[in-house]
Amino acid sequence: MNLSQLVYFNIGLSIFLLLATAWLIWKIYKLDQVRREFFASGLKKDLEQILIDQNRAITKINQELKEQDDSLNRLYKDNRSNIQKIGFIRFNPFSDAGGNISFSLALLNAKDEGIVISSLHGREGTRIYAKSVKAGRSESKLTDEEIEAIKNAN
Repeated sequence: MNLSQLVYFNIGLSIFLLLATAWLIWKIYKLDQVRREFFASGLKKDLEQILIDQNRAITKINQELKEQDDSLNRLYKDNRSNIQKIGFIRFNPFSDAGGNISFSLALLNAKDEGIVISSLHGREGTRIYAKSVKAGRSESKLTDEEIEAIKNAN
């Protein structure tokens, strides 16, 4: 290696080290900005105490989240028995009576259990029927309208 090659190598190495130093100074500057922002609140605690306090706060929040999750799971299980699906259909069962005043109403829970209520309105009066429903079916014979009301329940 002659002297001119050694000089060029030294210049290249110096430029590389100068760029590396500039990059490190920029990183230190950014880190110092984060440090200033972190301690800007004027806390008289050291970093260790701040981290301990943050860890306690996170532990408390995690405990509260677990309690909320347990409560939500209990509500979900309890709600499965509540009426969640409603199906409704209006119809005219008699050709001599006017209007779609009669109806079938299905009230079901998440397991398709509940009741279907039908009201038949005619000239002589109104009759109301209620039939129990289990798994989307009834032990009593269902009319087409009642079956449709159960299917419409969602």
